Amino acid sequence: MTDYLHVPALEIVPSGPLDATFVVPSSKSYTNRALLLAALAEGESRIRRPLHSDDTARMKEALAGFGVEVKEESGDFLVRGSGGKLNDASEPLHCGLSGTTIRFLTAFAALAEGETVLTGHPPLLRRPIAPLADVLEQLGAEIRYLGEPGYPPLAVTGPLRGGSATMDASKSSQFLTALLLVAPYARTPVSLEVSALASRPYVEMTIASMREFGVEVEQEDDRYTVSTQSYGAQDYEVEYDASSAAHLLALAATSQGQVTLENAAPQTLQADARFAEYLAEMGCRVDRDGSRLTVQGPETLRPIRRDLSDTPDMTTPLAVICAYAEGDSHLYNVELVRGHETDRLTATTTELRKLGVEVTEEQDGLKIRGGSRHGARIATYHDHRMAMSFAAAGLRTPGVVIEDPGCVTKTYPGFWNDLERAGVKLLPRN
Repeated sequence: MTDYLHVPALEIVPSGPLDATFVVPSSKSYTNRALLLAALAEGESRIRRPLHSDDTARMKEALAGFGVEVKEESGDFLVRGSGGKLNDASEPLHCGLSGTTIRFLTAFAALAEGETVLTGHPPLLRRPIAPLADVLEQLGAEIRYLGEPGYPPLAVTGPLRGGSATMDASKSSQFLTALLLVAPYARTPVSLEVSALASRPYVEMTIASMREFGVEVEQEDDRYTVSTQSYGAQDYEVEYDASSAAHLLALAATSQGQVTLENAAPQTLQADARFAEYLAEMGCRVDRDGSRLTVQGPETLRPIRRDLSDTPDMTTPLAVICAYAEGDSHLYNVELVRGHETDRLTATTTELRKLGVEVTEEQDGLKIRGGSRHGARIATYHDHRMAMSFAAAGLRTPGVVIEDPGCVTKTYPGFWNDLERAGVKLLPRN
């Protein structure tokens, strides 16, 4: 296959309705949760069918810095757990562009007695971490910012004593997830009162994952309590990534074609699986047969109005599809995506306007008027979701060129090769 990850840009050539079947990569969210849980467990865990990507590689490398051994065997990860007894990380831990890695490990580092330094690439250093760091301090850890207060890089010193704290997780559910994952190993029980929470389904995923490794979380309204417990080693299989799946289904919607996913688990807790419902609302035909999910794009897409607070990562792919609908769409309640890999509301607005689309950017969302579109060179801002989302525009509109296509390695390194295998014509550009 052609190496599309190291070319400056990639033109997508429309060739009519797509008819393709894909096996979706495994979930980044579940893989990184499983890696951290297995790292804390007693004994050796096997993580089957994990995602192999930049984000999960950063997690594995950082865990090694704490003395946790992670090996690969036939594509699986074998993790020799620490039982909660971590070595001090002697070198700074570089988290790349991975928000899950730096946030999860900021809490994880509070279980070590010594100081741990966490850093990453410049876009990651613009992602807030203060709501998590503030609560860790309430629970006994020491936090030292090495740059702008409230943002990485930072230094964390344990131990995590435990106790009660109040947190604001309105900017990211990862703050609460990070604390819950490590809470069983605090010296005393942890009780968290959450004043605001974004993307609640991701926390439900976290609690379910913790349960699979043998730990229960008590929840009463917005209070989460975790007693002192231990994780046990598991043989754990990672399910498909519903977020990556959405980018594939979007290809059917814009190209008026058909896309089938072979491994879309029907009972998933991943909120992004609702993307198929959004497409149905826009006129796509959606059929399911067990784990086999098929979407057929319509001749005419209908506009949509949607609160995306539970599915913020779906903002950009859905916005691109809305550009091809007949009428006015409104996506809202997603201000938090301004703090993702890039400010996704501004970035999506800027790039859609390059295509000739009329977009109104609001503080918490986008209003998009479907209409005439033309080719353009699309900047991706080092953001994997920008690249994959605008691929759907390229299947419909001639002259769409995606810059920095290699940014997809963050969560879906095989994206472009999967499109090529499906019959999509891709042309490297300077």
